[in-house]
Amino acid sequence: MSIGTRVKQYREAKNWSQEDLAMRLDTTQTTISNIESDKNIPNSLLLNKIAKELEVDINDLLSDVTNIISDNNFSDYSVAAVHQYNPIFHIQSPELIESMLKNQEQISKSQDQITKLIETQNKLIENLLKIKQF
Repeated sequence: MSIGTRVKQYREAKNWSQEDLAMRLDTTQTTISNIESDKNIPNSLLLNKIAKELEVDINDLLSDVTNIISDNNFSDYSVAAVHQYNPIFHIQSPELIESMLKNQEQISKSQDQITKLIETQNKLIENLLKIKQF
């Protein structure tokens, strides 16, 4: 059974709507809907807040077969589950290098735009100062 299904079961057991739970968690109904339909998996902070609000142990949301967290350590099962949604890239993988290069290009373009903006601003200030002198 998925995390989303468990969240929905515990929420419905309290006779709360998705909006009710969202308000208690200071989030949106869409976020709750996406979690319950397994479109999104809540991060650890939100999952902890959900468990507290629903008054259940976090392990009850994560798994009804195996405890994911015990003695502050993650089980092999939980590590595999996380890797399913968050794959590890080798530090020299072509995809990672390509992504880093694209990010550098975007940063460089942004820096060029900022430089041009500052130059334009300086020219405007100079013109304003000239006008003020007359």
